[in-house]
Amino acid sequence: MKYIFSMKMAVLVLFIFGVAIGAATFIENDYGTQTAQALIYKAQWFEVFLAYFTAILVYNIIKYKSYKSKPAVFLFHFSFLIIALGALITRYIGYEGIMHIREGQSTNIMVSDVKLLQVTATQGEQTAGLEKALYFSSMTKNSLSESLNVGDKKVNVELLRYLPTAHEKVVKDPNGKKFLELKISTGQQGKIYYFAKGDVKDFGDFYVAFNARTKDDKPTFSIGDETGSLKVDFPQALKYLNMDDKSSGELHAGENDFRGRYLHQFGNMPSCLKRYMKKPVL
Repeated sequence: MKYIFSMKMAVLVLFIFGVAIGAATFIENDYGTQTAQALIYKAQWFEVFLAYFTAILVYNIIKYKSYKSKPAVFLFHFSFLIIALGALITRYIGYEGIMHIREGQSTNIMVSDVKLLQVTATQGEQTAGLEKALYFSSMTKNSLSESLNVGDKKVNVELLRYLPTAHEKVVKDPNGKKFLELKISTGQQGKIYYFAKGDVKDFGDFYVAFNARTKDDKPTFSIGDETGSLKVDFPQALKYLNMDDKSSGELHAGENDFRGRYLHQFGNMPSCLKRYMKKPVL
């Protein structure tokens, strides 16, 4: 026991901890935050490693009674226990996310930075749900096997393949739908989104809909082509920037023409029509 819980082991563990954290930094830079969390930060071995280090400190504090004989040493060791306690609370109780707060506004909505698997199964009037945080790695094999019961049925959920670099792509299909390709920013770097007829997507402070029924709980950037040309309906005035001649102006609230190469913006939320694919696509 004296070797397992000796201060020499504590120094060795602290050194390994520093190496692991340094490696996590390089992994995160090369493979992304998700991989660093899967391999190190959220890994079970890392929890056991920190628990072992904490046990060494507690053992030596009790063995040598440093809280009586060496107050300075005790405070030094006790500070590590406080850090470990903070890490424990963060790991099992805390949560992380992004909250966009506009100037002069307030919000109670936070977007989690954890990838979640959400499954809902329905049988008749009975509904069952499953929610599980995912920490997959592009460097190792990944597995997932969950189940839920709804009524007299059992639903099994299993991971077949993990494709971290997969992205949406629209290709022609004789039986496909019309599509919009929009670039939308929600306060961060703009991303490309595809909308088929009937799609409604939630962007935190607003919805974007294409030929779909609008919702009432927050503003909807509603796009339609029932008249043969694209129209956008929004309950607030929209600023626009013509990216060809750099002219700018403002569109009144309500229905307006929705044109390509125009940057439409309300607050700090810009959107731009990249492509309107009239021919059937999938």
